[in-house]
Amino acid sequence: MPAPPLTKKEKAELRRLAGLAHERELFAALSNLESEFGRWRSGEISVFELNDRVHRFHHGVSRDLYNLYDPRDAEMVVPGAIARGTLKEQEVDPALLKNLAELIEFAKRRQQE
Repeated sequence: MPAPPLTKKEKAELRRLAGLAHERELFAALSNLESEFGRWRSGEISVFELNDRVHRFHHGVSRDLYNLYDPRDAEMVVPGAIARGTLKEQEVDPALLKNLAELIEFAKRRQQE
């Protein structure tokens, strides 16, 4: 049976959750980039190599996350974030979680492929 249509409140909550997931994934990615700054400060890499890594970050993972977490796609990205463990099921309102259950299971299956 298809899930009932989302209410305005649920759509707003999905946008909030998508923003939270985006923030968490961006934080993890920036933590990796931060280690490159440490390598530069210790003289392991040159300023040009660091600049290249920043450039690749900006045009790679940063852009990918920005595009993934488009607020208009919150209904699709939140189940994926739950499947990846970026968001915990306990963080989602039970009624909304039930509404998203099929999409979460689909995202989990896709992740296993």
